Amino acid sequence: MIFTKREIEEHYPLSERLRLEKAKSQNSVIYWINELVRNQVRGAEDVTSLIEVTKDLVMQVEDLYAEKEISLTKVTDQSSNSIELDSIEEQISDLYAEKEFLLQHTKTSSIAEVIALIRGMEDQLNSMYSEYET
Repeated sequence: MIFTKREIEEHYPLSERLRLEKAKSQNSVIYWINELVRNQVRGAEDVTSLIEVTKDLVMQVEDLYAEKEISLTKVTDQSSNSIELDSIEEQISDLYAEKEFLLQHTKTSSIAEVIALIRGMEDQLNSMYSEYET
């Protein structure tokens, strides 16, 4: 039996009309899809809200990947800083080794003495050259 809208409004109370509307909508595929979404996905009531939930989840995942990328970049920067630090430490160590070698072979105790020794040798060479030229 098919009723007109006016007949339904006149003869059926609101609760009955809502029940009939629900029964009518239960024959729809969309109703059952929305029901499935409502039961299976927390925070979603229908397909539209499922799309919103999905967008939110995608944004969260993208944020996580961005944070991970930033943290990996920081780790890479730290490791490159560590490599630079190791290189500087090695250079300093080599300089100290050269200094010790120089002090041992010149039998001096400081760089100032080594410089004085070198200047004395320069003076001796200059005087030898000047004697040779005359």
